Amino acid sequence: MNTSIAERRRSAAAKWIGAAAALVTVAAVLWWPKTTAVVAQGNAAAQMVPGGQKRVGNPGEKGATYYALEAQTSRLTTRFRDGHVAVAERSMTGGVRAALHDRAGNERARLKTNPSDGVHDMLQYEPTGGESFQALKDPSVKPTLDWVTRQAYTLAKDGTANLVWDNGALRPKGAARRDVEREIDEVETVWANGLSAKLTRQNYSRREIAKGRFVQGPALVTEVSLNGVAAGTGVWFEQAQVFAYALPGLVNGLVVIGPEELKADFGGWPFTPDATWLSLQTIAMHQFKTQIAKQGFVAKCEAPQPNRLAQLFFPTVYADVGCDYLHWLDGSVFRACCDQHDKCYEKRGCDISSWWLVWKSWSCDYCNMQAERCFEVTAGLEAYCILSKRCGG
Repeated sequence: MNTSIAERRRSAAAKWIGAAAALVTVAAVLWWPKTTAVVAQGNAAAQMVPGGQKRVGNPGEKGATYYALEAQTSRLTTRFRDGHVAVAERSMTGGVRAALHDRAGNERARLKTNPSDGVHDMLQYEPTGGESFQALKDPSVKPTLDWVTRQAYTLAKDGTANLVWDNGALRPKGAARRDVEREIDEVETVWANGLSAKLTRQNYSRREIAKGRFVQGPALVTEVSLNGVAAGTGVWFEQAQVFAYALPGLVNGLVVIGPEELKADFGGWPFTPDATWLSLQTIAMHQFKTQIAKQGFVAKCEAPQPNRLAQLFFPTVYADVGCDYLHWLDGSVFRACCDQHDKCYEKRGCDISSWWLVWKSWSCDYCNMQAERCFEVTAGLEAYCILSKRCGG
């Protein structure tokens, strides 16, 4: 009798489970969007881009190239005119943190970011002898070592009452914006691959750094080192709006970039170089030029190679493939030579198959020769002309 009851109960339970499963299956079928609905959602036409054309960051905005370079900075030490010193580093979790000390070496404050999802990231501020706070990061802010340094300094100087987000920075409501850039005296950047840079503010006597190009007055000067050995110099001349750099062994003489080089495309400088940018830019140029020197070419061509006889006469300059990360201006970062090459290709309707077509036209060949000159020839005079007190005017 008991066995019969147990069997009936198991049978009833099995039927109930089967019915429930059937209901779930039917509900799922009814709920699941039909194929036509899925296809209908993807009705936006794909935006096609002709070969040779590239989309880069908006000039003046710190784009992917800048942040990729900045991400390789492991430590940033900033000295301010009032004696404060901030040391910023990266945490194991991908956040950034800065410790601020006064002239006597006493710690004033610490600021760090706790990454979450890029939108709900948390800031944690801990002043010495004051009240700590936590705040949600403004979603528009992309924290860098430079950003956390300037923010820690601002909070320590201006206080933390009634904080508001203003132009990517926290400041007390109603307080005037602080020009932190003008309060920076020195910046030391420790980068990857043994590269580092030390930036100082200097004042230059009048001098000619390129034919007909005279500069003088206040300047930001960064000295780049490779494993402790001097490897290059970058200078931003504030009055003339000129960026010049020298990389001995990688570049002959000076490279000089003024507002007229940028006028046609951008109307002049689309951003104002600052202390952190100058060091990062000069380090980047050293890195780019080193890669080019090691590879021995602009970019490898995947098109059919010219015959061996032709190779005896034509320079080893390759076509468009591979220049994607070496462009003239990507947001706020210069990239070496390849933008010039790509622009020439676009203007003349060339592509990777336009390979020394002397029997057809020299127009595309000119682009290749122009790219070679870009890597080998610079517009400036001797490199020592950007070293303070070593060049006459």
